Amino acid sequence: MNCWKTIRVNHDYGTLRLMMYSGCTMLFSFLFYYLVVSMLIPTQKLTNIGLLFFILSIVTLVFMHKGLHLIPIWICGKRATFKVQWVCLIPILSIKTSIPLSRNLYLTALLTPVFVITTIGALASALFPMYIAIISILSSIHFGLAFYDIVYASYLLKAPKRSFVENHEEGFHILVKQAV
Repeated sequence: MNCWKTIRVNHDYGTLRLMMYSGCTMLFSFLFYYLVVSMLIPTQKLTNIGLLFFILSIVTLVFMHKGLHLIPIWICGKRATFKVQWVCLIPILSIKTSIPLSRNLYLTALLTPVFVITTIGALASALFPMYIAIISILSSIHFGLAFYDIVYASYLLKAPKRSFVENHEEGFHILVKQAV
């Protein structure tokens, strides 16, 4: 296979700029989500939860987001591993695949957390309106995480339909089969 294009989002945009875009996505999605949901779903009393439970919810959300990337890959019978590295008490999560994945499978794996966790957040808001502020915060954190997935997906949508994607430390390569 030949490399059609190498995508290095951190190199192209810069890590700081991507983090600022992700932070702005979190902020604006919280404002939009909380305002819309609080107008649509009447709440009589907001309930607070403990700080420890809130922090554990954020950590669980991050692990759940990364774990949901793996499910479509595993369903298709491909091998992928989940790796956790701790840097200054901050977990850095990564997913490694043993072989290149098809473009459509990679797109599905990228966007699965976006659809699943957004649906869970919307249902939780409707079922538990007393926790709407907490659910809004968690959903906005998820939208900030999903920002990177959407950036990667935007590159993959421009790739040839029968291409393959291979992960590397610096980004990912879009591969096409050689012409015979």
